[in-house]
Amino acid sequence: MSIHRIATLGASITVLTAGALTGSTVGATGQPAPSERAATMVQVSIDRASTVTMPSVVAPGVTTYKISTTKRRAAFQVLSLATGYSVDQAMADGNQGLEKNNIKALKRFEANVTLLGGTGATRDKAGKLVLDLEPGTYYGLETNRFGAPWTPFTVAGVDTGATMPSGATLKAVDSTKWAKEPASIPRSGWLRFKNRADQNHFIILAKLARGKTIDDFDDFIKDESGPPPIDPRFGLDSGALSPGHDMAMKYRLPKGNYVLTCFWPDASMKGMPHAFMGMYRVVTVR
Repeated sequence: MSIHRIATLGASITVLTAGALTGSTVGATGQPAPSERAATMVQVSIDRASTVTMPSVVAPGVTTYKISTTKRRAAFQVLSLATGYSVDQAMADGNQGLEKNNIKALKRFEANVTLLGGTGATRDKAGKLVLDLEPGTYYGLETNRFGAPWTPFTVAGVDTGATMPSGATLKAVDSTKWAKEPASIPRSGWLRFKNRADQNHFIILAKLARGKTIDDFDDFIKDESGPPPIDPRFGLDSGALSPGHDMAMKYRLPKGNYVLTCFWPDASMKGMPHAFMGMYRVVTVR
């Protein structure tokens, strides 16, 4: 399965996504607000073979996952499976549905896989992800490489009692829309992502190139030709979230205007990425 590679539906979209992945920014400093209780830290490492190593048991509740990697860049994703639906089935459906646009496989995948979020890391900069997980069985995987091994872990024991970090919040709503607020976010800190839509979504936040506007991005999406109007040096992307779930990730970005979008394929629209359905807007980093 390769959640982020679904954006490679055209050469120009590949460029857009590659820019965002390359610019995945994590590790900004910050302290919890006085009313917050800091989450327990779980160490996650991803080697060059895309194998995820992490504790086999994690406490329930709010937990911070610190992701390090020996790869140039990696993308960590957490998910769970419906009872009776195996890893082999999920990998097969993910391959057929997300990589090869098999709609029946995509629908099976979406019906049986709960996506709980993730974030990127680079060789020289660790990623930080905060999730609130209930007791159960979960999997951690590196999504930039199809066929990477899935690492099972159990959430059990005493709740951490921690709270989700405060920060700017980007929210998916309805089916394929972003909430209109906030219009801007700080340069660094915690970025909350809430999926209140009825479909799976993930964030790509890509910096618009100098002199380019959202109208240029709109033209790019409609024409599906030419280079994307973004600066590939700067951006970030999140892991995927199923409806009703939240996550937070650490980030740092330069000031400027960014396009917020999602390229998850819409099964009801024959696999059309959400961006092509108008799921994008401007976010200013101030």
